[in-house]
Amino acid sequence: MSERIQISMNDNGIAYLKMNDVERKNIFADDFIAELIEGIDKIEEMKPKVMILTGLDDVFSGGAEKKNLMDLCDGKVHVKDLLISEKLVHAPFPVIAVMKGHAVGGGLVMALCCDIVLAARESRYGVVFMSLGFTPGMGCTTLLPELFGTYIANEMMYTGKRYKGSQLEKKSTNINYIVPKSEIMQKAEDIALQISEKNINSTYLLKGTLSARKKKLLIEARLQEDMMHKLSFGYPETRATIEDLYAGQ
Repeated sequence: MSERIQISMNDNGIAYLKMNDVERKNIFADDFIAELIEGIDKIEEMKPKVMILTGLDDVFSGGAEKKNLMDLCDGKVHVKDLLISEKLVHAPFPVIAVMKGHAVGGGLVMALCCDIVLAARESRYGVVFMSLGFTPGMGCTTLLPELFGTYIANEMMYTGKRYKGSQLEKKSTNINYIVPKSEIMQKAEDIALQISEKNINSTYLLKGTLSARKKKLLIEARLQEDMMHKLSFGYPETRATIEDLYAGQ
């Protein structure tokens, strides 16, 4: 693997996948997506009991790359980022998302596809698709309410507002833990260790059952979101907004 995607597994069967593209802040460029999927595939071959998904200290994932967004404006089919969602939802082992840094757009959707989610009080989280002029993707429309509740999720999608973890801590969400950055990795490893102590075959069976709902939601989202994307990326003002907000890139 490249330095941008780092994988490992300890003696307890706990696998680690760190998104480590320091230069581009873990944005979904085509090469990054390919390496990320390759990393998940390699971890599947290791047959871990559980996987911890992490990013950089300041950014979990920055979401979409400008080039891919412009391709969509030009009518080119581009569903590579959706492969990330599908890969995480279909992973045979439980996945713990550790959002130590900020997570926006598709970066936050990655966490929605995981089984257990941890956030940091100091970091910000949101889905900024509408702020860029187009409708949400990657399964956001059906998966975001699962983690944040319907009404908070609706507000996040409509407004593009980003919330600090400390703000979300005061709301009724389904995030497992919202803790200081300095404590988040230890908390994730404590959970992973408890999972690793269980029978791996039973853990895989349970994962298959518990992930069935998300698999269904992802299929439903794909149909709806693809249709909305064809329309919203065709609006001239969407191209103008992306060009303006990604100026210089």
